[in-house]
Amino acid sequence: MHTLLATNHKTMQQKAKNTQDKWTSKNGKPKVFAKSRVDCLLLHRGGQYYASVKVGGKIIRRALDTTDFNTANNRLAGVLAEMRGAANTREARSLGESITKESEREDPSIKANTRHYYQQISKALAKVAGSMPENIFARSITKVTLADLRNLMDAYAASTSPTRYNGALALLRRTYERSIEAGHVATNHPLKLDRVKPEKRKHDLPTASAFASIVKDILAQKKTHSKATAAAVEFLAYTGLRISEAQGVQWRDIKDDHLVVRTAKNDDLRTVPLIPAAESLLSRLRAAEVPTGANDPVMLIKSPRIALARACDRLGIDHMRVHDLRHIFATRCIEAGVDLPTLASWLGHKDGGVLAAQVYGHLCKKHSNAMARKVMA
Repeated sequence: MHTLLATNHKTMQQKAKNTQDKWTSKNGKPKVFAKSRVDCLLLHRGGQYYASVKVGGKIIRRALDTTDFNTANNRLAGVLAEMRGAANTREARSLGESITKESEREDPSIKANTRHYYQQISKALAKVAGSMPENIFARSITKVTLADLRNLMDAYAASTSPTRYNGALALLRRTYERSIEAGHVATNHPLKLDRVKPEKRKHDLPTASAFASIVKDILAQKKTHSKATAAAVEFLAYTGLRISEAQGVQWRDIKDDHLVVRTAKNDDLRTVPLIPAAESLLSRLRAAEVPTGANDPVMLIKSPRIALARACDRLGIDHMRVHDLRHIFATRCIEAGVDLPTLASWLGHKDGGVLAAQVYGHLCKKHSNAMARKVMA
């Protein structure tokens, strides 16, 4: 028994000496890092594990954000690959600067309005990052982890739509692509973040009489731009144009039975037939002596968004977005029996009606059932 106790005491003394030696350098000074049993994996004095590798003649270390050896060992290979691949880390900008630069880059493969969209998102992301406990926008992009990006995007998702979230994710991925090309990082972390699937909305929109009430209510406000605003609401609902497309339509684009529009999605030209309601609106505008020169815009205001929302509130109608006016056009077309491929071409879709079927399929079924009830046996 006495021998066993002596042996255990000696073992404990040896372990204590080994631990002391582990954290003491040859000159007797305390060490910050100690080697583990795996190459390039160091243990910090505080308990965290770090990856350590020499790149360009300089030793660099990166925290693995864990105190567990097995977890650190599993993360090590990927982090080392990234560290070795990023040859120009010292030249890297902060995450915020990198995103801003990418959003402002004049990429010939994207349109000017897409670049403007990215610039808006860049500012929104910066605002969210600034509200977090640690602003990762101020940190070098080389030191931003996947977990950091996930936290940022989770916070951003809480304040924006799924579509806007996906746009932000696309901007992040583009930013990391440029950083990889520059040798600042080796891994496109945002590729590991999933896009969000937008919720499908049923577009059971106001009836024709309810829509007429909205237009009448806007006119009744008798403000400086009430007539122009009401006309814009009708123009969007009678043509099915996107707001960005409608803003660019000039009177020279109005033909006898159709209008010509440059699509917002791909800069192609397409024609949209003028339904009777659209022809009536244009006739009324001409009679009202609004400017109708070749280069004059048909829509005299930028957007009727605020007036539309307020009219719905006053009338007790469910909130309508400006984009819902496009859905009104599509709904009326379906109710009139227009087939989906034809409707898709009018809306500027390139898929022959696939998207229209997804968005308006329930309306087609509803219309079909209504027509079936009119069939006499």
